[in-house]
Amino acid sequence: MKLLALAVLLSASFADSATGESFRQPPSIRWDATTAQLQRELRHQCPKMTTRKVDPPFLDAVKTEQLQIDCDGFQFRGHGRHVEFVIKDGHLVMVWLMVRPEEEKAIVRDMKAALGEPSRTNANYVAFGRRRIAWRHNPAEILFYSRAVDGDVTPDFQ
Repeated sequence: MKLLALAVLLSASFADSATGESFRQPPSIRWDATTAQLQRELRHQCPKMTTRKVDPPFLDAVKTEQLQIDCDGFQFRGHGRHVEFVIKDGHLVMVWLMVRPEEEKAIVRDMKAALGEPSRTNANYVAFGRRRIAWRHNPAEILFYSRAVDGDVTPDFQ
C-alpha cells in the first residue's frame, strides 16, 4: 500500500497542474513513419491538415524531397495546437509543436522532471539531447527530432 501511495505521489509530481499530464512525446510521433502512414494516423488528430513540399529544403542532404504536414487542432496538454511534421525523403524526422510563450515555465519544469537536466541551454533553446527534445524560446515551441537529423539540429544548441 505504501508503494502505491509513493507511486501516486511521484507521478503527480511530474504532472502539469492544469491538465494532469506529465511531459511526454506524443505517441503519434513515430520516427521513420512514411508520409502516407502519418496522414492516415493524423487525420483523426488534426481537424485541419495539409501536406506541402518544402522547396528549398532546410534540412541537409535531402535526396528526393522534404515535405511537411501542417496540423491544426492537435491535442497537447489540454489545448489544440499547430504542429509541423517534417518528412525527409519519405520518412518523419522532425516535429515542431507550437505552444504559448506563457507556458514556458511549466513546460520546461515538466520537461526537466520527465527528461532530466538539459544537456545544453542557450539564448534560443533548452535542449535535452539524449532524448532528442528541445524547448525553443522564440517562437515558443517544442522540437522533437530523430537521430537522422542530429547533424542538422545539434549545432543550434551550441
